Amino acid sequence: EVIKVQKVITSLLTDFEAQKIQEWGLEIESTSSAKLDLPLLRRSEDNRRLATNFDPALVRLLREVKYFLILGLEVPESVMKIFSSADAFRSWNGSLDLIVNMNNSVLNNLLPVEKPLVNPYLAKFDAVVQRGLASLNWSSDGVDEFIKESMEQVKCMHDVLKTMKDNLAQIQDAVKQWDTPMIERAVKPTDTDEFERTFNSMKAAVFSKIKDTG
Repeated sequence: EVIKVQKVITSLLTDFEAQKIQEWGLEIESTSSAKLDLPLLRRSEDNRRLATNFDPALVRLLREVKYFLILGLEVPESVMKIFSSADAFRSWNGSLDLIVNMNNSVLNNLLPVEKPLVNPYLAKFDAVVQRGLASLNWSSDGVDEFIKESMEQVKCMHDVLKTMKDNLAQIQDAVKQWDTPMIERAVKPTDTDEFERTFNSMKAAVFSKIKDTG
């Protein structure tokens, strides 16, 4: 009698589990399709910073499916179709995060006097990345090509600004080395010829130092 009751309860629990998984699958299918249709990127209207536009609900879905499979539970085919792209989603998110971070770093560190020099590179990057803001979504073909092209443009832009910053730092360091008096006041008065010889000698030394530092 106990075994009979156990079998009935087990059967009820199995049916309940299957029903809940089916309901979960239907709910996920209806919401996930809309999430996958979101653009790859979004841009702030206030400061033009970019962000990767992968909805947290999709992250949660992929995690849930992973654990369902580990437990040996049956997952609806429509959900498995989404899960089959998990590695691609992970790779795209990582690459897009790099692109976003480099773009935002440029915008955060760009000085007004530097902007005219960097603007042409910003314009090229914006033209390329526009597809990820408007037409490409997480179900689109051509995402890998878009990421590759965007990465090339943002690296170029980032490297240009970095080179400008590095050159400025080198110039500032060089100028600091020259920040010394051209001539020092003597303790005792000197005649004109002696002063001129001393001044010319110090001037030659300073000019030589300037030339050596480029």
